[in-house]
Amino acid sequence: MKFIDLTLSRFIAGPPSEVFDVWFDPASPGGPWHGAKKVILNLGVDGMFYFGVERAVLEKKGIAVHSPALLGHFGRFTAFDRPRAATHTWMSEHTHGIETTVSVTFEPRDGGTQLTLVHRGVPDDEAGRRHEGGWASLLGRLERRFQGGG
Repeated sequence: MKFIDLTLSRFIAGPPSEVFDVWFDPASPGGPWHGAKKVILNLGVDGMFYFGVERAVLEKKGIAVHSPALLGHFGRFTAFDRPRAATHTWMSEHTHGIETTVSVTFEPRDGGTQLTLVHRGVPDDEAGRRHEGGWASLLGRLERRFQGGG
């Protein structure tokens, strides 16, 4: 199997500390955990996470899911440096159970934050490449969350 790395970057009109906190708050729109049916999130190095997104929600977006009810996402934080960066592993049905790595940096820029996300080791197939659209959609929600000064 071949693998690819995905890199996405977005300017967010909020300070790094606030953007970082929203990214990791399941109750705040704009982070990967928001909107999940079930979330277990232990922030910090060696902290584990799980979140399950309802199959019906994903199917409405045209995303095929083979799991019965929830599409589970699992991982472990390998670096956690609030408010600058975090790195964690990432596994799901769409990575075929292969452990990939997601790094997110929050750099101060022009009164806001340049958020850069790098997802490494993604399977180079239809399911794996869907991550790019998923991350782009998520970053768009985060950007909208902070429009107008927060």
